[in-house]
Amino acid sequence: MSASIKLSLTILFILMNCFVKSQQISGKKAITDTLAYAKKFEMNKEKYIGKPFSLLLKDMVQMQPQKAKSEFREDMYNPLPSTSFSFSDKDINSVNNVMMIIKWKADDTATTPLEFFEEEHNYRFTPNEKNFLEKKIVMDITVYKR
Repeated sequence: MSASIKLSLTILFILMNCFVKSQQISGKKAITDTLAYAKKFEMNKEKYIGKPFSLLLKDMVQMQPQKAKSEFREDMYNPLPSTSFSFSDKDINSVNNVMMIIKWKADDTATTPLEFFEEEHNYRFTPNEKNFLEKKIVMDITVYKR
């Protein structure tokens, strides 16, 4: 191996090491156990039940949901009973995904925009979905690993 390649690799490893250390120092510790992280919110669900979803999202400082898939019904009084959130970029139905199921307080809000967003964004939890769901009232939280 030539000296320039060795030097380039050494510099690359030093930069990567500095980046990792800066991430750890910045106050956001890396999450090594997604299930344990999500379970903390389930164990403290009394804090979130009856409150807007925005409170739960605000408290998820170390990791936010990456995917979301809602359950839609033809019930004019409760067209959106729940939404499943995944903390991975993998397909929402993948095995070994940590899932957080939020059951919503029944309301008659039209779900057409959310249905469109989910289809358009391939279930990614984008600002559009976040804006739609943040005012929904949490009624229950369940966390499990598929």
